[in-house]
Amino acid sequence: MRVVRLLLVMTLTVMTAVSAAAPLRISAGMGQQHFWVGQHMDPFVDAMEKETDLSFVRFYSGSLVTPGREWDALKTGTISVAAPLLAPYHEGSFPLSDVTQLPTLNTTSVMVTKALQTLMDSDRELADGKTFYQYELASKGLRGWPLGATSAYSLSTIGRVLDSPDDLKGAPIRAGSALHTILLQELGATPVTMTSADSYEALSRKTVIGTILSVADWPSYSFEGLLKYTITGISMGHWESYLAVTDQTWNGLTEQQRATWDRVARQIALDNAAHIDRQEEAVRARTQKAGATFVELSELSDDMAGHLQDAASRTWIRWIEQMEEAGHPGKATARLWAELIEEQGGTIPPSAADYLEQD
Repeated sequence: MRVVRLLLVMTLTVMTAVSAAAPLRISAGMGQQHFWVGQHMDPFVDAMEKETDLSFVRFYSGSLVTPGREWDALKTGTISVAAPLLAPYHEGSFPLSDVTQLPTLNTTSVMVTKALQTLMDSDRELADGKTFYQYELASKGLRGWPLGATSAYSLSTIGRVLDSPDDLKGAPIRAGSALHTILLQELGATPVTMTSADSYEALSRKTVIGTILSVADWPSYSFEGLLKYTITGISMGHWESYLAVTDQTWNGLTEQQRATWDRVARQIALDNAAHIDRQEEAVRARTQKAGATFVELSELSDDMAGHLQDAASRTWIRWIEQMEEAGHPGKATARLWAELIEEQGGTIPPSAADYLEQD
């Protein structure tokens, strides 16, 4: 029996060593030109391979897993690492993660990335004794880290000038998430849900006349020559996603590998965010020079500016109420998020702030 036990231990040791030496399959649904791939996934892998004995096999442009399929691929072992796991495309699976898409004022990628890192580290209980991290990720057997947030999402059109609320009535505009759909409905537009990758043809054919997207994202989807008119100064939210692995993969790493992974993931996210903010400025300057128009909220008529801010506030309220009706801690999450945004120097729409103060 002792011999059998010894052989079993030796076999398990060999199997563990083989497993630890096996390359980790890391997958992105976008190409390397996207700032979440070339400026996040690649630097993360480069750093991990330099600082640890881990190795990775990289898959780009959805060649292994398409956007919105990352969680299934993690669960089945098709991939080891989702870079990123696009939480908003997994409708209903990560309900509270949409909080970063709530409209804000005067926010940047770096600010929102820091706010999300703090939110994920927070020990404040939101419901059933669970923190945000426990509610969204740990309960699903996942480990995750924020990416660099997109820059502020803006309302852009292929040329239609938006001078008054009437210019938005019934206008078909691309929405990329449930929150974008709420916001466009509150603006009086007609939301058309599709991914950014699928919207180039729709914009080219004028099936939709506009989109909600960050300006820094335009080069990733060849939108620089398509989008001609953009309202800035009010953020239609910031899209965030996760670098994610399963608990099984995480527990298979050594303590030193896990410590390095956590440190590198946090720093790469902040580096990524700084790059995104710089890219936002560069794309805006380049497209302005080519004839694109950017109009600040303060430059709009009082009627139009008020309409946008009212819609932004109503978006907060509708999202909170929908979350609560579905049994999720929407108000507690929104309150905490508002606090974290304000700590970073951003603000939220006034009517939404008033609503959050109510019991």
